[in-house]
Amino acid sequence: MFWTLKELVRVLRDIVIIQKSAVEERKILHRDCSLNNAMILDDFDISKGFLIDWEFAVRITADNKYPIGGMGTVPFMSRKLLSQVSLLQEQAKAEAENKKQAKARKSKSKTPAPKTPKTSSDSSALPVSHVVHTYSDDLESLFFIFAWVGIKFSGPNGVVHQERMTNSLLNRWTNLDLASCFAFKTTLFVDLLEEECLLNKFHPYFKPLIPLAKDWYAALKDNMAHPVTFDAILHILDSHLDQLPNDEELQSSMTTLKESAVTLSKLKHVASLSLPVGSPKWKKSDDIFESDGQV
Repeated sequence: MFWTLKELVRVLRDIVIIQKSAVEERKILHRDCSLNNAMILDDFDISKGFLIDWEFAVRITADNKYPIGGMGTVPFMSRKLLSQVSLLQEQAKAEAENKKQAKARKSKSKTPAPKTPKTSSDSSALPVSHVVHTYSDDLESLFFIFAWVGIKFSGPNGVVHQERMTNSLLNRWTNLDLASCFAFKTTLFVDLLEEECLLNKFHPYFKPLIPLAKDWYAALKDNMAHPVTFDAILHILDSHLDQLPNDEELQSSMTTLKESAVTLSKLKHVASLSLPVGSPKWKKSDDIFESDGQV
């Protein structure tokens, strides 16, 4: 995890640069930009953000259509993807209900139908299909990662917010009813009250990043109709990165050192208390260690 706010923003920028390079230079789309796939590589005195799990990445096609498998993780999925997948989910539910009703009608007939083993077709699993997926969806996913961190955590190094958050935004984004999840996220970008609610949910530690959240939010507002670009997001991240104080990292390091010093002092104190009372004292005499006590 990150140690400072500046490191967090720098890591997000690094991930955008990685995606931009993959798309523009290699014609590869990652498709699953999620919290667990966004990592920080600590290399001596510098850290870098990178993206893992490229097994579901695809080579970009002319129509931008790809199989639904590996297209993302629900809490971080873009509105455009949710709108498509929620329709597939509703179709699967309708088909499952039709099959259920057909079975019920058969069971009421005089001649019972022979029993057949239950198969996966009885469930409402999503049908094999394709969705339109572009890099702008992955950039929107990265925003939801950023917001998730600001709400879920309360400080650096993975400190989780301890306050209970019932019916929170994060719970809504995790809703496996994809139509509801799509509705929540759509409302977020059209209702000013929802925007305010989102920003108010950020933990106080992340308040210095609220201006960044506002600009990133504004850039994604029309992302479904007018896809956002890599350069637009990089410009936002760079501008706010320049405004964050450099001494925050120094202050964080100093705080860590002080905490380590306090811990070490406590350990020394505990160790001194655990020494046996009245243990013999030793003195050096003629290159031989002799004891003052009785043996």
